[in-house]
Amino acid sequence: MTGTDPDFRTDVAAEQARLAEHDVIVFQHPVFSYNTTPLFKQWQDKVFTLGWAFTMDGSASRLAGKKAVVAVTTGVPADHYTPEGANEATIETLLSNGHATLRLCQFDIQPMVKLYGTAFGLSDEDLATAAKQYNELLASFAA
Repeated sequence: MTGTDPDFRTDVAAEQARLAEHDVIVFQHPVFSYNTTPLFKQWQDKVFTLGWAFTMDGSASRLAGKKAVVAVTTGVPADHYTPEGANEATIETLLSNGHATLRLCQFDIQPMVKLYGTAFGLSDEDLATAAKQYNELLASFAA
């Protein structure tokens, strides 16, 4: 998302061109009411168009084979995202609609990156460890 328009208008052609020119797309967002943010969903609904981002006849989309990384932050700790936890589901289960959209678009979906407990503050050590792991993951795609 460009995020340059204060009225949240999406230049669909520009966004599609940007997606088309990259082999790895990172969808990074906070978990918001067990989903993506409304603005990200709006962007997705506008940019992922029939015939470009997905097809109904099984032919390849313009996104087919591109690697997709979903990177999320959650406000609460990881133990909330278990079948026994407060949310009674894993983060993967709660965000499965988003993954279904990525599958529809024929992305090569990579393992999800998760950073839990951000609302309560992370120690400098935990934040440094998470940042290092995230940087290493992103660097692995450039190799």
